[in-house]
This record gives sequence, structure tokens and C-alpha cells, in this order.
Amino acid sequence: MKIITKSLLGATAIHGIYQVTAFAVGYIKTINYKPDFEAAWANVENLPNEVTFGASTSPFLQVGAFLGTALACGIILSMYDKFSSNSSETGVS
Repeated sequence: MKIITKSLLGATAIHGIYQVTAFAVGYIKTINYKPDFEAAWANVENLPNEVTFGASTSPFLQVGAFLGTALACGIILSMYDKFSSNSSETGVS
């Protein structure tokens, strides 16, 4: 395969592993969460008036991160190919 295809495959794998790991950690935290209603009711002044359900990032940032990861994978693969061809030509194993 060409280096570009390999780097895109590597970036997809890295981002896939990251997304699955983040989902699994969030799922485990949600399953194991045990709210303490009595302690929350005793300290009502500190409770927020609004609820947020997370944050969203820009799609451009996500595309940039993917392309940056693909570029890094491409550089690593090209360096690996360069050094592995040099070692095979000199007879070093």
C-alpha cells in the first residue's frame, strides 16, 4: 500500500481507539455513579440553576486533528521505510 493510504488508515485507527475508549470510560462512570440525595438536599445554596450536558468542539478542529494525525503517521512511515531500506542495503539486520 502507499504511504498515504497507510497513514489515513493509521489515523482512522488512532481516532477510532480514542472514541471507543472515551465512550467506554463515560459508560463505566455513568454505571458506577451513586448520587447522594441527602447531602445535596442539605446544601441547596450551592446547586446550579442551569444544567449542561457537555461541550461540543468545532468540526474544523476535529478535521484538523485527523489530518495532523495522518501527517504524523505518514512522516513516521516514510522514516521507517527510509531507515529499513538503508539497513537492508548495508546488510545490517
